[in-house]
Amino acid sequence: MDMKKFTEQFGDFNFKGFGNKERGPREIELAKKEGNKTITEEEKGELYGLRVFPNNPRGQELRKKEHLGLLAPEEKEELRRLNQLKTRQETMTPELQELWERTEAKDPNIEQVSMNQGSSVEVSLEDEQEKVIWTYGLGGCFGTLVFSEDENGRKTAVLTHFDPLSISANMNELRRLIKANPAMKTSKYKQSILVLGADRYEQNPQTKQWERKIQDQQKADILITAIQAELGQDIEVKLEPYSTQRDAMTKDQGSLIVRIPPKGQATYRTWFSQGKLGKTDENRISELKEDLKK
Repeated sequence: MDMKKFTEQFGDFNFKGFGNKERGPREIELAKKEGNKTITEEEKGELYGLRVFPNNPRGQELRKKEHLGLLAPEEKEELRRLNQLKTRQETMTPELQELWERTEAKDPNIEQVSMNQGSSVEVSLEDEQEKVIWTYGLGGCFGTLVFSEDENGRKTAVLTHFDPLSISANMNELRRLIKANPAMKTSKYKQSILVLGADRYEQNPQTKQWERKIQDQQKADILITAIQAELGQDIEVKLEPYSTQRDAMTKDQGSLIVRIPPKGQATYRTWFSQGKLGKTDENRISELKEDLKK
């Protein structure tokens, strides 16, 4: 992998001292005191601050005060935000960090779906901005996306995020959201069902090759059947099994991000795959040919 592709996938990375974090003289001094059990509580707080926030003096100060039990209520909230920001910078791409910030700012064009919930967005050609519907924390859960686009360019997306034990609630939420968006039923392009689920490997009895499958295929089939009962059989189905093992080098794990612009093609991205939704160029060419015949 070349450096450009590496940066696109993992973000900027400082290789200096990789695998062996550099420590400053003060941290080394305090660590020796800790090892010799001669460290004071105030010095312990200072050491913890240096370890957690090596490049953030304010974070160091707050972490020290936390250890000493001296944080004021507003400082507790400030420290929580700093810890949250640090975690996001370490585990997320700038794109996902921005989505979190826009969600917390209650941006009307961003719709987040939390665990054991569902939601939907609709975008028309008259809209001025793209809308994003997204979820995070798919650590064994089902992420189910239903997308449609009609002949007038109106796009609708339904997204649910449920744990595998809540299959009935997931199915009911999908039905509710589809019924709440009647344009999906009349759409000329009931284009896509995308189901993300935890993976397993199964040996093909004919080829003897090991194949990657959705861990609980029966539950995935139940979800697909429920959607098809609302929208009909003429709908593309895509299953994407994913590993639940954490990888320190992979950012945005557990995320599904769907971007829907007023004009142009809607797209989705996970931490391991990406794709397009809605009308393809082939669809559009076919439409133009039909119009010319009239």
